[in-house]
Amino acid sequence: MHCILVILVIIFAYFRGDWKSWESYYPTMLYISVASFIYEFISHSHFHLWELEKGLLNLMGVHLLHNIVINPLMGFVFLSKFPSQFKDQIFYYAKWIVLFWAAEWLASRFSFISYHNGWNIWWSFLFVVIMFPMIRLHYIHKLRALNLSVPIAALYLFIFDYL
Repeated sequence: MHCILVILVIIFAYFRGDWKSWESYYPTMLYISVASFIYEFISHSHFHLWELEKGLLNLMGVHLLHNIVINPLMGFVFLSKFPSQFKDQIFYYAKWIVLFWAAEWLASRFSFISYHNGWNIWWSFLFVVIMFPMIRLHYIHKLRALNLSVPIAALYLFIFDYL
């Protein structure tokens, strides 16, 4: 399933991404990827809150596909079509939040993702509500986003007993 998702995301990014300006999105794509890898590093030594379930690939392969291909490309497409009008931005955020949350809900129903240690679909919703504005903030003001990412991550670490 993860391999099919990679192919679909690559096709989606090919047609919907702003490839003429891809270099301007690249730092934020790295921000997305590094944030995912940091979660994997921290949770590997302590415990996972959510876990992508392996299919044809081993767990490392699944995480690599998501952290190197799927997550950065979805951020790229999200930023590529970001509207300029505030009213349109609110609708755009809502559309992406619902899309991601619904995809995760489906993934959980088909056992492609599992939740652990108090995490659930509602925590994922809150995470996605924070994630998309942070992606946009990083694209516009990298240092502000990095400075804000630290206390947000620390709050999650505290709530879920990592600290």
